[in-house]
Amino acid sequence: MLKRVLIFLLFNLPLVYLGAQDSIQIARLDSPIQNTQEVDLSPKNLLDSLANSDNIRLYFFRNEAVINVIESEKPFESSRDLPLLKAIQLRKQPREAWKFWILLLNLLFLALIRLIHIKRFDEIIQSAFNLQADFSQYTDKVGTYVASHTGLFVNFIIAVSFFISNLLSINHQLEQSNYYGFFIQLSIGLFLLYLGKITLNLFIGYLFKVKQMSSVIIFNALVLNNVLGVVLVFLNLFFVFVNEPVIVNIIASISIITILISVIYRQVKNILMISQYTKLQFIYIFLYLCCLEILPWLVLFKVFLNSW
Repeated sequence: MLKRVLIFLLFNLPLVYLGAQDSIQIARLDSPIQNTQEVDLSPKNLLDSLANSDNIRLYFFRNEAVINVIESEKPFESSRDLPLLKAIQLRKQPREAWKFWILLLNLLFLALIRLIHIKRFDEIIQSAFNLQADFSQYTDKVGTYVASHTGLFVNFIIAVSFFISNLLSINHQLEQSNYYGFFIQLSIGLFLLYLGKITLNLFIGYLFKVKQMSSVIIFNALVLNNVLGVVLVFLNLFFVFVNEPVIVNIIASISIITILISVIYRQVKNILMISQYTKLQFIYIFLYLCCLEILPWLVLFKVFLNSW
């Protein structure tokens, strides 16, 4: 009897096991919670691990996970598109109409001085090239000569101030948004500077009893500056209305050379006229001119060359 039981269990045990397995699979299918992903429960060997690309990237590209984390943690940066061509606005050019009106008024003012006193105007121009210290012709009609000299001196201030303002604006040597205001300030500054210079010459001449020498220096300064102002008016016309850069540079160079020649010629004329009009020694005349005439111009040109 025992032998029969053992033989029955030996043959029927695998069938019982298979039935249990089938019941387990049916229970899994009938359960409400089902896994959508199939789990591969087969044993893995080395070749299976190498065949899986996720494992390869995990072992050989360890920094990839770190980089992905860093990229995900970066703040969102919105890219800024460049403006279209239609959206770009050109910079507004400063208005240059004031140059035309200043030149027009300067020409009309010079023509008015010439028409009112034609003879005196011509005599003042000729006296710039006369090296004789003869003031007798000026004592006859002092009022007429004073009016002509004053008008031409104002014309000189306007012409020089306009030339300097235009030169600085073209070469961009001075940061100014309004060169018309700079022109007005420069004109007032030059007028006050020359007024102070004339006053200083008269004071030194009275203090050191060299009135004749100071009178010659003031006379030559007024006459030569007045002639220089007439020349600069016409040079300013070409300097403003010529569009070629090469020609503009040539005109600017001619204007600067004209000013330099005028300054040098004035000092030579001062020495010659003072020598024949007074009995002072040359060393005193030279020291006087160096202090009040030559040194200020040297400082001015040094500042101009440094800003070039």
